[in-house]
Amino acid sequence: MLLNIAICDDEDSSRKIMIEYIERILDIENYRISEYKSGEELLSNFPEVIDILLLDVQMGGLTGMQAAKEIRRFDTSVNIIFTTAFVDFMQEGYEVRAFRYLLKPIAYEDFKKHLLGCINSILESEKRHLAIKEIENGNIVRIPIDSILYVETESRYVLIHTDKKTYKSRMGISNIERELECTKFYRCHRCYLINLKKVEGMKQNSVLIKGEDIIVSRYKMKELRIQLTSILGEILC
Repeated sequence: MLLNIAICDDEDSSRKIMIEYIERILDIENYRISEYKSGEELLSNFPEVIDILLLDVQMGGLTGMQAAKEIRRFDTSVNIIFTTAFVDFMQEGYEVRAFRYLLKPIAYEDFKKHLLGCINSILESEKRHLAIKEIENGNIVRIPIDSILYVETESRYVLIHTDKKTYKSRMGISNIERELECTKFYRCHRCYLINLKKVEGMKQNSVLIKGEDIIVSRYKMKELRIQLTSILGEILC
């Protein structure tokens, strides 16, 4: 997994120290770092995906806490680690769901402990959620994998159907398939990716999921039956 790490701090020396720490902790091919000198710069150039945001609380202009509140309006999944010389912001940090606080000057062992803890949390979460960027409002949302019924292509977009709503994204269906490769999903057609656990029955050339007929390619029907047998413990005819 490639980690996208952003550092926002108005002190050059602080950003440099954190980058040096990251270089000591992680292999260079496993992460990508972006730097920002202010909350305004961060919000104006916010990357499409950030896994971890190291955010200074006290900066000139827009504070880190104010920036975090704005970020939470459109990105509920990024893990925020605040860096600060004071502990007066704990309650506000709770409001924006901060992952941790690091007190300045930041000690290497403390940084390593919290960074690795954050990464482990992300890896565990990735097993249970699919992160996408919605077309409608540009928000990044994390969809519980178990809630996904099926995914279908619609022109240049994909529709992700869940138990409660349908999400629309530019994320390709092949990319979603790769994200879900270790789960119980199956590409039954070039336009459909189905959750095998949600299949209610089979017809000659389709499966039934929550009352919807999903087309199955003829040459994939046999393999699909085998997949369903392993999931459901019986052959659906």
